[in-house]
This record gives sequence, C-alpha cells and structure tokens, in this order.
Amino acid sequence: AVLQIDDETAVAITADSNTIHTKLSPYDGGAGSVAEAIRNVVSMGAKPYAVVDCLNFGNPENPEILWQFKECIRGMSDIAEKFESPVISGNVSFYNETEGIKINPTPAVGVIGVEKLSNIRTLPFKNEGDKIIIIGKTYDEVEGSEYHRAVHSLEQGDAPKIRIDDELASANTILDLIENDGDYVKYLDGEDELDITATHDISAGGIAIALSEMAMSGKLGCEVDISKVPAEDGISDNNLLFSESHARFIITVSADKADEIIDSIDVDAAIIGEVKGDSLVIKKDDETIVDLAVADLDDAYHGVIEKYMA
Repeated sequence: AVLQIDDETAVAITADSNTIHTKLSPYDGGAGSVAEAIRNVVSMGAKPYAVVDCLNFGNPENPEILWQFKECIRGMSDIAEKFESPVISGNVSFYNETEGIKINPTPAVGVIGVEKLSNIRTLPFKNEGDKIIIIGKTYDEVEGSEYHRAVHSLEQGDAPKIRIDDELASANTILDLIENDGDYVKYLDGEDELDITATHDISAGGIAIALSEMAMSGKLGCEVDISKVPAEDGISDNNLLFSESHARFIITVSADKADEIIDSIDVDAAIIGEVKGDSLVIKKDDETIVDLAVADLDDAYHGVIEKYMA
C-alpha cells in the first residue's frame, strides 16, 4: 500500500514471509523474506526506511529450532544492515507446536519505505507497445518454490541463495530509473509522460507469475522470449520460468526509450518482449511455450475459492 503523507511525500508499506525457504535454509529464508519486502516497496518507488518483524518458531529447547532461529536472525540482520534499514520493532513467538508437530519457521517481515509522490509506480501493464525489461540474473533455484510445491508436491532441497550485493544493486537501479523519470501525479493528470510505466518484483512463482500478475492487473497481454533472459547456463525452460532467485524485477518502458534505458543499467538486464494483445505469450526463440488468454488467467487466479467451494 502507498499512503500520502503531504503534498509531496508518501510512504509505502508491505509485509512478506517465506516459510518454506526458511525451513529449508534458515539464513537465506530469513534474509530472503526481508529482501522480498524491500523489493516490494522499491517496486512502488520507495526507498526502504525501516523493518519490523514477528518471528514464529517451535520449541527453542530443541537445538535444531534454536539453530533455525539464530540463522534466520543472522540473515535478516545482514540484509537490513546492507540497506541501512533498522529493525525498529518486533516480537518473538516460541513453542508453536502441538504434540511434537512444529510449524515451519515463520519470519513475518514488514518494511516501510519513503518516497516522493512523483515517484510512485504500479505493477499493471499500461500501454500496448511498451517494452518489457527484466533486471537481475536468474539462477537454477526452484527448490522450495511454488512450482515444486504445486506441481511436484515437493518441499525439499536448498532455498534460493541470497546475494546481498546483487540485491542492493538491482534495487538501486530501479530507484535511480524512477528518480530520473517523469512525475507520476502529473502523469495521472495527463500533464507528463513516464518512461518507466510499470514495475514489479519477481518472487513467489518466478518470472511466469510476475508477468501474469502484471497482465491480469492491466488487462493487457504480452509476448516475451525467455531465451533473452540473463540466466545461469544450462537452466531448463521450466526452471527459468519458475525459479525464485532473488534480486530481480520486471519493468515496462516506453518503446522509444528502451535501448537508452538498457544502456544506462549496470546490472544484468535485457529487453525480453513487449506489451501486446490480450494473451500471455511466452516463447523460446521461435517456439511458443505458453499462450494463455489474460481473461482465463484472471478467472483461474481470482476464482479459486469460489470453484473450490462449489
């Protein structure tokens, strides 16, 4: 959420947690929960300002649980320190288990960011013809992912690795692009134009889900070529689409400024497609991998409870 404070200032607020990642790799899961919350406020155009948390674990008299707790805190502390965002409040809840069955370690993290009203950005696709840029490198990191859990019923392996320097670099890239762009408030009034028209972080579900969310919220389709995505060598198509590697964003930009924007970026980035039509089309070179109507995506996404209860 973005809340207006005065005529020039707003705050962005978000909360995140990834219990599966934290169960598999407490350090990376804890740090990743903070990183995801930070990416959320950055996507809204805000610089992260402070962190709050609620840490929920099992019985700390169990050495494994105490180790999970310590490693989770270490990861959270490392990335908060890197972003100079103090943890200003929080609480700890232990003994969350019944008859020896414990909950997954759950670091619930909130982040608040501060921004100019002119820097607000949102995730929906806005305009046909806008170019789609991915920022950050994708690694073969699907263990602990939504893809593994939903498709293969797996919760095992190593969580995506947190790369703190990459996280800061990609976040600063987004903030710099927005800071040097047009005025969002004037854009809404038709008095200014934006080069950076949409921003979204990549997290649960990977690239495929991030693109789907941007398409559904904007009621516009897109066509992308995943062969252009900066990625680890040898990664499969499925893993490329659903990897939950950190430090990544998707942005859309006006077509006439796309090359100039790419040339200005110092981290891994590429133009992977454009906003067009009314379907989510994902290709690899000339082969179509996914072709789904945005209306069908929206129905599947928003109709889950209704269909489940029918």
